[in-house]
Formats: sequence, C-alpha cells, structure tokens
Amino acid sequence: MMKTLTGMGAAALVALGLSASGAAAEKILVATEASYPPFSQTEADGSYSGFEIDLGNEVCARIEAECEWVKQDFDGAIAALLADKFRMIFSAMSITDERKKVADFSLAYFNVKDAFVARKGEVTTFPDDLAGKTIGGYEASAGVRAFMADNYPDIEFRGYQRFDQIAADMQAGRIVGALEAETPIREFLGKPEGADFEIVHSGFCITCSGAGAMFRKGDDELRERVNTALREIYADGTFDTIAARWFPEGMNLRADMLWDQ
Repeated sequence: MMKTLTGMGAAALVALGLSASGAAAEKILVATEASYPPFSQTEADGSYSGFEIDLGNEVCARIEAECEWVKQDFDGAIAALLADKFRMIFSAMSITDERKKVADFSLAYFNVKDAFVARKGEVTTFPDDLAGKTIGGYEASAGVRAFMADNYPDIEFRGYQRFDQIAADMQAGRIVGALEAETPIREFLGKPEGADFEIVHSGFCITCSGAGAMFRKGDDELRERVNTALREIYADGTFDTIAARWFPEGMNLRADMLWDQ
C-alpha cells in the first residue's frame, strides 16, 4: 500500500481519505452558501461548484484534511458555526471588526469591489434616478444597510438571503436593481436573464478588507494551517490558476496586498 501511495499528490490522497502518512485524513465540515455564482453554486446533480469550492478543496488538500461541504444560507452561517454545525465557513464572508468579536478569520483569500446594477434605461444620472425606488442586496452583508443609509438615504433597500432571490425579484420588476459585489453582478449580466440590466455605478468598496475563512474562537490550530495553505497557494500561482477558471481575464481578485495591513 505504501509503495502504491508513493508520489501521489495531496489532493489525490485526500480524495482517498488518507494523509501523506497513509493514515485516515482529518474530516472537516465546511459551510458554503452554494447559491452565489461564480463563487459557489449548486449543480443539477446536487454537487457544488465554483471558485470558492475549487479554492477550498485546494486548501483542504494542502492541510491534508477530508473536507465535506455543507450547504448553509448566508444569514444563518455565523450562528450555525457558533452552534458547532460545522468547523469552517468558506463562503464570501467579509472580514469586519464586528464579526471578529464573535469569531476568527483566516487571511483574506479574495477581494472584490461592489457595484449597483439596474434595469437598462432606468438610470441616466446616478444616484438621482434611483431616488424613491427599491434595490435589493444581501440582508447579512457587512454594513450594507448602514452604507445605504449613510450614502444613499433616498434609495429604498430591501434585504435578501440569497442572490437568486435578488435576481428573481429584479426580473419580476419588484425591485429595479441591486447592490452587490461586482463579480456575481457580471456573472448575472452574462446570462439571458440579465440581458435587460446593466451596471450603473461601480469601482467602490463597502468593505475593502477582503473575504476570509471563518472559525470559532480558539480554533487557532486549524486557522494557522489554513493560513499556511493560502500563502502557499498564492506563492506558487495556484490562486491565479483557479481564479482564471471562473472569472474574465484581467479581473484581479488577489487579496495578498491586505495581509500586512
């Protein structure tokens, strides 16, 4: 058996449920929203795919753990983590001071800017043309309600649990647009259901501290192993390879510039 394992990569060993020593790999439950393409999505056969799924699997391989993905709505993810439903959240969780009060984060593993999207022809002058109208966004997104209240008090904001709900209400005309990260917005615009919409304002950040894996307080050993894996993945070019599978050429999601801040 040991002779057979010689030369096998970490990912292949983890797929077999083994560590590099041939022992059973540690099993870790990892939460994903699985409805936030291209970061994570649920396929027709019930499997999960996306940028974060690929990146998370690479992290798990490098820490020699057998990771099992658990589908979890974003707004209940932190409470479920604290209730020990899973050991790590790997689901576009923005790193904020408020969240750091209850849980710990890995290094930021990606960073994106935000954008407003609206039905074509709805906005000629931003934000004036949205005054008195309703846009959607993630209810649990870091500081989004406060951001809207502070910067665009004349625009009504409606909170949602998932991006597919936001997209459905935009198509149905129940809201005129949305405030979201630019990457899922561009993913939506590239699909037939997004053909009637356009970005009307972009290039700004609600939270510019990046997204990281989240852990319960005190789970320092796992957090440090994940940090080591992320540093390796960035250093050897694997991060860029994974990002290129899911995002257009020229879109930079790297977050390593935030690590020393």
